[in-house]
Amino acid sequence: MDWSKLLPELLDVILGKLTEFTDHLRFRCVCRSWLSAAKSHRMPRSLPWLYLPQNPTTTILRFYSFSENKVYKIPFPEAQDSETEVIGSASGFMLIVGHGENPKALMINPFTGTKVHLPYSTNHAQDIQWDYSGSIVVANHECYNGGVYCRPGDRSWSGVDALADCWIHRIVYKAGSFYVLDDNTPVFYVLDDKMLNLTRIIQIPQYDPKNCQLFVSPDEILLSTHYYSHQKKLDLLCFNLNSSLQESSWTKVTDLGNYALFYYETYGMYWDYKFNFLFEARQHTGLRNTIISYRLSPFHKDTMTCYIDAHNLTATNELTDAKCFYPSYTPFWVPPNFDTA
Repeated sequence: MDWSKLLPELLDVILGKLTEFTDHLRFRCVCRSWLSAAKSHRMPRSLPWLYLPQNPTTTILRFYSFSENKVYKIPFPEAQDSETEVIGSASGFMLIVGHGENPKALMINPFTGTKVHLPYSTNHAQDIQWDYSGSIVVANHECYNGGVYCRPGDRSWSGVDALADCWIHRIVYKAGSFYVLDDNTPVFYVLDDKMLNLTRIIQIPQYDPKNCQLFVSPDEILLSTHYYSHQKKLDLLCFNLNSSLQESSWTKVTDLGNYALFYYETYGMYWDYKFNFLFEARQHTGLRNTIISYRLSPFHKDTMTCYIDAHNLTATNELTDAKCFYPSYTPFWVPPNFDTA
């Protein structure tokens, strides 16, 4: 049988039953007609993968697939020198910074190879916060009082006027807006993704922003103030974006509903409050109302162990562990996708 001549209707049926990102990768590799069918089919949102940093001179990136309990290796020639660092992820892109004789800053989708070049800055560091809408990048910068932005092709960063008095703790892009959590005052700044105009200022209850995690869905903001895995306890506040701007609009919730949180237990390490994801688990019903977190073993000379746990309201299960070389940066969640912009 010539599989390349399978009817488009049957290919759509097959694609509709694939929920794993790796299954879509394999589907695309069958032949050109299958690749074409996959590109025209809207893929369900995939569970985030965990990036496992290792020796900085390697040209291989390692990712742990939570749903498959497996580590994947992806060739990555851009990280071929010791001066190159993988800083973090946003919208499925990895932020790559190269120092030394050939300074560079670019975003790369490790699953498609798509590259977006950014203006180089010596500020690219371990605690950088950033997010990408597909046409504009918003980040923090120590040389500005507030945030900075650039569009693909820009040769320099520009200051965000609306964030001139903000010390950025977290940036999240969702559905046409950037949500910026201030490190000094209990507020969110909401900016549109076209001109970065300030559209809303949302007051939050009196919690220390440094101890808060931020998750945004199209309709809600979820603010995690504390997470105690050993007690199976999550302190979570919810703000409906369709409601008023009053602080009383925040409600305390204990049920995540159809969502799962991909989280990192920081244990007070300031620079690790980032790279967490809110995942709609309708097609992964076993993850409904679940927190997937990772934690690191005490540091050793050469290696460390990363433990991945799943927690819901009634149980805690240790799922697996993955060993990796002692990293320059801690692991972080990456949402895999095939988007090119």
